[in-house]
Amino acid sequence: MINNAYLIEMLANYNNNGLKEGAAMRRVTAVSVLDSVPFARSETLPATSYWDYYRTGGMYLLRDNTPLTLMYFTEKHLAQAQITADDFEVLTGTNRATNDAHLFNIRVKTQDITCKNGYVNVLERVLVPPMNMAEYINRNPELKRFSDVLEQFCAPYYDAANTLQYKQLNPDFQDSIFYKKYFACVGGVSRYPSGQSVNQDMLLPFDPGWNSYARTASENALQSDMAAMFVPTNVAMENYFDSPEGAVLKERFGSWENVPVDVLPLFVKRHMRSSLIESVPSRFANMVDEDNSELPVKKADVDNVYIGSNGVVYLTNKVYAPDDYISVYGPVLLSANDAAINNKTKIWKWAIVQPANDFRLYLNSLVSRYSFFVPTDEYFQNYIDPIAYAKDVPAALRFWYNEKTMAVNATVYNYDIATATTGDSIGYITNNSFLANRLLDLLNMHIVVGGVENGKNYYLTKGNVALRVEGSAENLKVWAGGNMQRNEFVNVNKHYQQSNGFTYFIDRPIQTPVQSVYKVLSTTPDFSEFFALLAGFPASGSSVVFVNKTNYFGIDFNIKFFNTFNYTVYVPSNQAIANAVQAGIIKPWDSRVDVIGINDLTDATEKAAEILKLERFVRYHFQDNSVFVDTHTLNRQFQSATIKQDNASTHFATFRNKYYKIGVAASPGQLTLTTEKNTQAKVVTDGNLYNIMTRDFVFSNKPSAFKNPDGTGSGTDYSGSSIVTSSTAVIHMIDNVLVFQ
Repeated sequence: MINNAYLIEMLANYNNNGLKEGAAMRRVTAVSVLDSVPFARSETLPATSYWDYYRTGGMYLLRDNTPLTLMYFTEKHLAQAQITADDFEVLTGTNRATNDAHLFNIRVKTQDITCKNGYVNVLERVLVPPMNMAEYINRNPELKRFSDVLEQFCAPYYDAANTLQYKQLNPDFQDSIFYKKYFACVGGVSRYPSGQSVNQDMLLPFDPGWNSYARTASENALQSDMAAMFVPTNVAMENYFDSPEGAVLKERFGSWENVPVDVLPLFVKRHMRSSLIESVPSRFANMVDEDNSELPVKKADVDNVYIGSNGVVYLTNKVYAPDDYISVYGPVLLSANDAAINNKTKIWKWAIVQPANDFRLYLNSLVSRYSFFVPTDEYFQNYIDPIAYAKDVPAALRFWYNEKTMAVNATVYNYDIATATTGDSIGYITNNSFLANRLLDLLNMHIVVGGVENGKNYYLTKGNVALRVEGSAENLKVWAGGNMQRNEFVNVNKHYQQSNGFTYFIDRPIQTPVQSVYKVLSTTPDFSEFFALLAGFPASGSSVVFVNKTNYFGIDFNIKFFNTFNYTVYVPSNQAIANAVQAGIIKPWDSRVDVIGINDLTDATEKAAEILKLERFVRYHFQDNSVFVDTHTLNRQFQSATIKQDNASTHFATFRNKYYKIGVAASPGQLTLTTEKNTQAKVVTDGNLYNIMTRDFVFSNKPSAFKNPDGTGSGTDYSGSSIVTSSTAVIHMIDNVLVFQ
């Protein structure tokens, strides 16, 4: 019964801020939820703690306390929704003729018999009120595995209004009536029976047991659509668990029963669809999940279909695992709940899902390939914070996961730069912004786009930090500049081959270089001549190279023309600079025997010209892209930091107003450079003055503006500091200067 008089052809119309023609497929029926109040025996209750209180004696339980609905297929709606005859056959298991009407999968044999108080429609067979999707899944033994997962997201709630009304109708009834609700964004509940809020990550997209399902409370009326669920059979669930794709899940937990509940929402969500119209077989090829990832359902995957009161359940012979399980993020997500103390990844998981970081979708991209390095929780210590490194009281951080607050905290320790050792704890940090900022920097330097086991030794991370890699699989060893400074290896304890790359569990964080280009050049005697040229530019002039000011605040001085990228700096040996001075290629700042220095020039025009000439000369030794002396071969051109200002012909035929190029020919253990003037220089490799890793940080303020990590000193609190960006560079000594004209 529908409590209004509708001709069959009018059933497809409804009003919702205006007439919606052909848009309806459901109506509320005359059934009251109190027509039948079932008693749920203890053995039928879900096996979660929310139901334990009622497990001994059972309870009166409404599977949902909203009205049952009637679903129908009419010619008008099928045409407007573009649901094909083939779709209809899959959904109902029957065929239809033009102008047929069906209630669920039952044909209306005789339509629109007119009576004084409405219309009668004769059905081909008896219509038994269908269950909602959740109840069908719960009662179907073929779907028990999935049902056990789904039932972890529901709880009983006292229904005061229906209890009172039922007692008025049945005075002898002295018990209480409860209703079953799912933790869900739409139609469900967002608080546990205790009143505590449900974490947003634990909410399903909608309540699958909600009879009066509507896509949203405000925009979509009940009449316009239904939900859909693709529910794997028990066999499909077990086959997935035993497949290579489900190997990480099985290795972690052994069985579906042992999978922690906070890992399961992603799995359940992947199988839930908010619109039946967008989930009919003719649209399978276009389906994506809420993360815009393809949902690869094929018609052949569907073994059976059930049309419920609030949606359609497709019984499938396949599992559609979320990308989170099969991507390089999967081992982190799953290991965050590992019982083994030496495999937990709660810190890394927290860092990944922080709104300020939001690395989950990035790592889940199945069109990319990654090498993802993951320090497990017990090894997440002795992180050298670059701002603390520049303070009077240097500090190292140990990150740890706070089980009470479900967030990451950090303990601060004294750090001895000279011995690279930590001392006593001097404080702790709970500031989420600080912690997310530092962990974001760490995330960027622990991801390599592509593989790291293809024979090379040097790779760049997403954050432009260079890694040296040796070995493979669980014999892999990794260093970044900071690890090299501390003379330590980063070892791989476990590795996982995922659908989009490899995840490596490592025994300490990869440490960024904390030495800038300025620091290396200013403290290396063999680089003193080139450093003198760079440092000599007037601080107030436009040609200055080293800066320490707003937008450039770092550990000491930054290169002015670096811009959040990776670079190579070619440093001519002291002898090569001396030869260039004697040959008249450049002038030094201070006068030498037979050479007048720039500072001693008296003609202002000549002096300005020489300063500009020297600036262009030194900038030609800075190259975009980091290139290492490695095991690979390479022959290509890179852009320098000097712009061509004329139309003169050059070796690489560079156009005016474009950057001059440097040709780089690499062979195992060697780098040979060719200039625009077609001269050559080689990287000097008979020492340790090549492949030197540096990083120029940009902080939110100068380090001196913050207190020491132990709270001493003046300025704002250290936990208010942040890393804004950075540029990295590799430095090589070369045996000749580079010239472009």
